[in-house]
Amino acid sequence: MILLVLLAATLAGEIVLLSTSLRWVDHSDQVISTARQLQRQIVEMDTDLRGYYLTGDRAFFDSYNEAKSRVPDQLNQLLFLTSDNPSQQQRMRKIEALDQQWIGWANGQMAEAHRASPSAKDLLSGQEQMEQVRREQRVFVAEEEALRHSRSVRAKVLNAVVIGSAVVLSLLVAILLFFFTRRELLALSNTYEHHLQAEAVQREELKESREWFQITLKSLGEGVVSTDHDGRISFINPVAQQLTGWNYVDSQGRPFREVVKLGDERTRLDIEDPVEAVRRAQQVVSYPGGLVLTSRDGKEYPIELTGAPILNNLGQIAGVSVVFRDTTQRRQTEQTLRTSERLTLAGRLSATIAHEIRNPLDTVTNLVYLLQHEERTNSAATQYLDMASEELTRIAQITSQLLTFHRESRTPVPVNLNDVLDSVLVLFSPQIKRNQIQVDRRFEASLSVRGFPGELRQVFSNLVGNAIEAISEGGELVLHTRESSLATDPARKGIRITVLDDGTGIPRGVRKNLFAPFYTTKGEKGTGLGLWISRGIIEKHEGTIHLTSTNRNGRSGTAFSVFLPFEQELGLLDVNTNAPLL
Repeated sequence: MILLVLLAATLAGEIVLLSTSLRWVDHSDQVISTARQLQRQIVEMDTDLRGYYLTGDRAFFDSYNEAKSRVPDQLNQLLFLTSDNPSQQQRMRKIEALDQQWIGWANGQMAEAHRASPSAKDLLSGQEQMEQVRREQRVFVAEEEALRHSRSVRAKVLNAVVIGSAVVLSLLVAILLFFFTRRELLALSNTYEHHLQAEAVQREELKESREWFQITLKSLGEGVVSTDHDGRISFINPVAQQLTGWNYVDSQGRPFREVVKLGDERTRLDIEDPVEAVRRAQQVVSYPGGLVLTSRDGKEYPIELTGAPILNNLGQIAGVSVVFRDTTQRRQTEQTLRTSERLTLAGRLSATIAHEIRNPLDTVTNLVYLLQHEERTNSAATQYLDMASEELTRIAQITSQLLTFHRESRTPVPVNLNDVLDSVLVLFSPQIKRNQIQVDRRFEASLSVRGFPGELRQVFSNLVGNAIEAISEGGELVLHTRESSLATDPARKGIRITVLDDGTGIPRGVRKNLFAPFYTTKGEKGTGLGLWISRGIIEKHEGTIHLTSTNRNGRSGTAFSVFLPFEQELGLLDVNTNAPLL
C-alpha cells in the first residue's frame, strides 16, 4: 500500500512537472508569436515608408501610423513575457531602443518625403538601422526557439516518464489506477491535445500570413516584380503583368530584362539592368523619372522605378524586388494644372489690358472728333494725328505682348531673359503706373539660355505680379540680371535673375508652404498653383529658385532668386511631358 501511495505521489508529481513544462512551452510559443508580430509591424512600416517615397499617397502614411501605434503594446507585452529570462529581457531592451531609433528616423523621412526624394546617405542609414533591428529580432527569436526546443524536449521526456510510471502503476493496481487517476490522465491528454492544436493554429497563422502577403502585393497600385539570386523572375503582380504584357506563367524563370524592357525616355537607349545595379550596389537603387517601359505589344509607359535587395537570414542577397509605377496619369494632371494656372493668369491680364486699351481708344475717338472739326492744314490737326498714332502704337504693343504670352514653341530655343522681363513689365505697366511703383532695371547680362519662352514668361509674370501686389503705393521693384554660377557647382555657369520688392514681406510660417500646390494667402483670388508651377518650370530648365524675405518694420521686402544654366545636362527640356506615351 505504501508503494502504491509512493508510486501515485511520484506519478502525480511527474504530471505536475509535465503540465508545468508544457505551460513553459506554451509560454515560449506566445513569446515567439508576439515577437514575429512585432517583426511584421516593423516590416509593414518599412513597406509603407517605401510606398510613400514612391507615390506620395497618404494611404501609406495612414497605414504607417496605424502599424506604429501597435508597436509599443507589443514591446511592453514582450518585456512582460520575458521578465523570467534576464538575457532575453536584455535583448528586448536593445530591440526596443533600436525600434525607437528606426521609428524616429522613419518619422523624419515621412515628414520630408513630400518635399524631396531622400538622399542615398539617408536611405543607407535607414537600411542599416532596419538591418540592426531585424538582426536583433532574429537573434531574439532564435534564442527563444532554442529555449522552446529544450523545454519541448524536457516535456517529451517527462511525458515518457509519466507514461512509464503509469504503465508500472497500472501493472500493480490496474483497477485503482483506472478509478483514481482517470481525471489526471484526461487532463494530461487534454493538455497534450491543446499543445497539438496550438501548433496547428500556428501553422495556419503562418499560412494566412503568407497568403496575406501575396494578396497585398497583388492589390498594390504599382507594378512589383521579384527575382531570384540569378535575376530570373519568381513573382509578378497583376499591375506589372498589365504594363509589361506578360502573364504570370509565361514570365516565370525568364530574365528580368526580357520581361521588363526599360529605356531612357529621351534617347530610347537601353539602361542598365536594375537587378544587376542592386546586386552590385547591395542597396536600394532608385530611378525617380526619365525611364520608359516598352510592353510586349509595343506600348510605351513613362515610369518611376525602385529596386531593393531581398536578404536571407544570413544577410545575403537572395533576390531583388523591383517596384515601378506608371506616371502617365500624374503627368496629365500636372499638365492640366499648368494649363489652368496659365488661363487664370491670362484672364487677369486680359481684364487689365482690356481696361488699359479702352483709355487710348477713348483718346483716339476724341482726337478723330477734333480732326473732323479742324482744317486739314492746321498744325493742331497734325498734333492730334501724332497723338492718335502714339495711342494706337501703345494698343498694338499691349496686344502683341498678350499674344506673345500664349505663343509657345514646340522645341527649346534661345531665350533672352532681358526681353522676357521687358515684355512682362509691359503687361503689368497699368498696375505699375497706377500704384506709382518705381522700377529699377539692372540688366547686367544680355545673354540667352536655352528654353521655352512662354514658360519662362509665365514664371516671371507670377513673380512680378506677386511683387506688385505686395508693394504699397510709391514702392520700388528691382529686376536684376547678371551672369552667375550654381551655388552647389561653381563650374556650372548661367544667368541669375533677382526679383526684389520692398513690400510687406512674407511671414515665417507661410514661407515653408509657399511652393506647395493649392496653398494660397490670397483667398478666393488665388489658385495656390502659381509658385508651385513656376518651380516645376525652373526645375524642368534644370535651374533653381530660392526665396528670401523679411517683415521687419522699415526693412521689409521679398527677393526671389532664379538661376538658369546656359547648358542643360539632364535633357529634361527634350522630353515631351505634355502628352502621355501610349
